[in-house]
Amino acid sequence: MALPLTFDFYNKIIEVPADDTSLSLQYLVDQTRDAEDEIAPTPGMVTSKIIDAFGKQNLGGGSLVGITVVMLGGWKVRFEDRTPGPTVACIISGGNFVSGDGSNPVAASPFVQVTIAQSTSATITTPESDTSLLYLVESLTGRNRSVGSYFYWDPANGLDTQDGTKPSTAVKTFAAAYDLVTSGANDTIFCLSTNDSGITTVDETLLIEKNNLKLRGPGHTFQIAPTLATGANTITINASNVEINGLYISTKASDAWDAVVVNGNDNVVQDCWVSTVQGNGINISSSARTRIDTCVIEKCGESLTGDGIKIGNTVTQSLISKCIVSDNINGVVLSGTGIADNIFENNLIYNNSAYGITIAVGPLRTHVRSGHTFSKNTLGDTDYPAGYDTFVETQAGGLNATQVANAVWDEVISGHVTAGTTGKTLKDAKTKATLASLK
Repeated sequence: MALPLTFDFYNKIIEVPADDTSLSLQYLVDQTRDAEDEIAPTPGMVTSKIIDAFGKQNLGGGSLVGITVVMLGGWKVRFEDRTPGPTVACIISGGNFVSGDGSNPVAASPFVQVTIAQSTSATITTPESDTSLLYLVESLTGRNRSVGSYFYWDPANGLDTQDGTKPSTAVKTFAAAYDLVTSGANDTIFCLSTNDSGITTVDETLLIEKNNLKLRGPGHTFQIAPTLATGANTITINASNVEINGLYISTKASDAWDAVVVNGNDNVVQDCWVSTVQGNGINISSSARTRIDTCVIEKCGESLTGDGIKIGNTVTQSLISKCIVSDNINGVVLSGTGIADNIFENNLIYNNSAYGITIAVGPLRTHVRSGHTFSKNTLGDTDYPAGYDTFVETQAGGLNATQVANAVWDEVISGHVTAGTTGKTLKDAKTKATLASLK
């Protein structure tokens, strides 16, 4: 704690005690105002004011105008004399410091070197983080854009006794990070991958029941791969407006556990790699407006129960977009009651041992559109019943020229058998020509 300053009214000197080597301009202002209020001016003083000070107005967003201190009437600041020996370095900081008459506001003293750390910026930002910058960054990421508090989870080097507010004070377990989050406050948990091997593996299952939480990882280097004896689905979301992205997710290697279970509205799973899963990769139910974006979903159903993406009861208006879905039993399954208006677009769905996309009886207005690529799905690319307003657009790289020609011929000619129609006449002509060619 800084020692009180000494005011020499006769010589107009404010002296900093020898025990202090620094002077904050805010402290100078506080001490001087006390001196101006409590000590009557000596004879010959033109004014009782020693300094003028400007600034500290609030600009919003945690920013303040920088402080400027002006020494009046020839007053100066002086650091107390030091005994002969090495020169002592002292500093005045915290804003701009000038003299009203243009002279040096610092008086010399023996064996003291004084530096004034003038502010070169028009403002002093007081909080640790810039709220405006956070809003800007947030606007470029994810879907549920909002800014709350930020917390850090570091399974390799964190400590649960820390406050989790900075990477250097990250907590070790998800449970500890989750306790710091407030439901509905738009808080974010950042997953830090600091293991020396380059990959951080987490032996936990995650239950999320707080609305508006965002869980963000660095990608494949942060892997949630539980081996817990009791077992559970790896990530379960029982809340709304939750977002998870940038994680590698698998399941315990026994029983039909799912990698990600989504219940609730307006949830987002983005930029995740879901692999080596005993049950379903992503299992959605009782949900509206869930989005699955730019994910890899592979090797699901390894217990012979489960698929890449399972859409179950009461799922509406979900959007699965730009995903790679491969090496599962079925790539995507829609089955249950109350399913309607779900959309698939621009996905690559290949090498699944059953169907690419299979839709049971009942789901309404399913749309498979916008440039899908299907390949080498064993039982077929799509399987769905007639009706129910299901729309499946021809996949990218669809029919070749021969298939198109045969389909047109069959539509125009082969399907027409009524005597006297143009189709029947053309068909008979084709038959006669074929027979004539065989003679």
